[in-house]
Amino acid sequence: MNALTQLRALYDYNAWANGRVLDAAAKVSDEDLARDLGASFGSVQGNLRHVLSAQNTWVARWTLSAPEPDPDLSSGGAIDTLRRAYEASHGAVQRYLSNLSEEDLSGDLRYTDTRGVAQHPILWTVLLHVANHGTHHRAESAMLLTSLGSAPRQLDYMFFEIERAGGAPRLT
Repeated sequence: MNALTQLRALYDYNAWANGRVLDAAAKVSDEDLARDLGASFGSVQGNLRHVLSAQNTWVARWTLSAPEPDPDLSSGGAIDTLRRAYEASHGAVQRYLSNLSEEDLSGDLRYTDTRGVAQHPILWTVLLHVANHGTHHRAESAMLLTSLGSAPRQLDYMFFEIERAGGAPRLT
């Protein structure tokens, strides 16, 4: 299996796991989702919004486009709004990955960071970073949701592979 195939599987997993966290969050009141529980971005909602915003920022850098604006969560229905925004973001990631070649992964990604500094990391390292960043905050959100009585189902990669294979893991 080549690196690009592995990265595509990692991002399929990323979307799957985010869906599970959003499913668990949908069982919690908007008030509890917005309550500051000491997470990196205060609340479950804050963490979910941050992951989405970061992913959208990276997609914009990868595609040389403007990032999607953060969704407005002030009018209620935060999880439905976030779910739609996540689906759009995951779709943009999948479209980007579908157009990459194995050779593209070792090229530079050139962008200007939020401090105005020009950056040029190797693309594959950024792709791993974005997925890993999502995993970090997703785990934090899962812990908070568990404390609120709505634990997500299993989030481990192996469970994703088992589900994707229709009940039996296929890892070759």
